[in-house]
Amino acid sequence: TPPHPRPRRYRASLGENAGGNLPLFEAMYRVGSIIFGGGQVVLPMLSGEVVDTGWITKDTFFQGFALAQSLPGPLFNFSAFVGGAYTGIGGALVAYLGLFTPGTLLIFAIMPFWATLRHVAWFKAVLVGLNNTAMGFIFAACVLMWEQAIGNAAAAATFCVTGVLASNKVAAPLCILAGGCVGAVLNLVKLGQVAY
Repeated sequence: TPPHPRPRRYRASLGENAGGNLPLFEAMYRVGSIIFGGGQVVLPMLSGEVVDTGWITKDTFFQGFALAQSLPGPLFNFSAFVGGAYTGIGGALVAYLGLFTPGTLLIFAIMPFWATLRHVAWFKAVLVGLNNTAMGFIFAACVLMWEQAIGNAAAAATFCVTGVLASNKVAAPLCILAGGCVGAVLNLVKLGQVAY
């Protein structure tokens, strides 16, 4: 009998078969160029780029999202997880650079004018409007992600417990721990697991 092949180190093979890192960079750069409103707003767009196209599974996407949310730093770091799940370590770097580069370039482009613009009355009024618009986008992203992420009563209960704790200004690490514990217990006792 032939010897068993050695197990390959973890590396997502899908990206190797679908063009590799160039389409990944293009997708991340495009999303990073048109995103407005912050990290949560990028989630539905990323889902459309990487889940709907079959680059990664929906489960992998939401597991990575949970991991990114439980770590310090901006949610855009999630792009590194997506890239890593798609093509490995190189993909993580490519996706990270692709998503962050447009915003970084915009910041450097506006910095020479910022000192003057921030004191102009009409510009300050525009910033207030943009801030409120961003909040609307964040709300819309939460609604869109709810439809994809909350698939049963256990997930909804975990969401509610964590949301109540966070809105009562409980420290984020404790909210994460509480949400993880509630989700784990409900999963272990098979309570609320029937899909909607």
